[in-house]
Amino acid sequence: MVLDTFENLNIEKKKRIFQAMLNEFENYPLHQAQVARIIDEVKISRGSFYKYFNDIKDAYWYVYQVAMKEIHEQSESERQHKVSYQEIVRNFVEQTTNSQYFKFIKMHLCMNETLLKNEAQQTFEKQPVNFKEWSVMVLSHEVIRQVMLNPVNKEKLLDYFNEAVKKIEKED
Repeated sequence: MVLDTFENLNIEKKKRIFQAMLNEFENYPLHQAQVARIIDEVKISRGSFYKYFNDIKDAYWYVYQVAMKEIHEQSESERQHKVSYQEIVRNFVEQTTNSQYFKFIKMHLCMNETLLKNEAQQTFEKQPVNFKEWSVMVLSHEVIRQVMLNPVNKEKLLDYFNEAVKKIEKED
């Protein structure tokens, strides 16, 4: 959990610290990430870092939450306008690919997701209401993962996803 001392920093210092953490986590898996590189980049003391975050994993979760919030913002407005699951996934892939978080998300999917799978912080914010919704949600996350790992196959994977969702939606 981000500590109040971090939230109370001026905007510029928060941005510099955030950017240093993002640089660290997009270039090193969490088990190799180091507070030392972050504080060296930002030119703050180790003690200051620990006034802002409990540990490196805490800092990682902060970056993850900010990235997901920014990437998902447009998806939330799309859901309110009855956009299909297929369009939401395609838009999420495009937004992620074109965002400052692409390398971070790819590192998360390649290395960190498995390590963090059992973390209490990584739970669904909104539980699915039925089998169809759950199936599409699980499938959509896997397709996003596969596209991030194999961007060359993006269109093929999105086409498979499109067909799978159509079949799931037909079932009753």
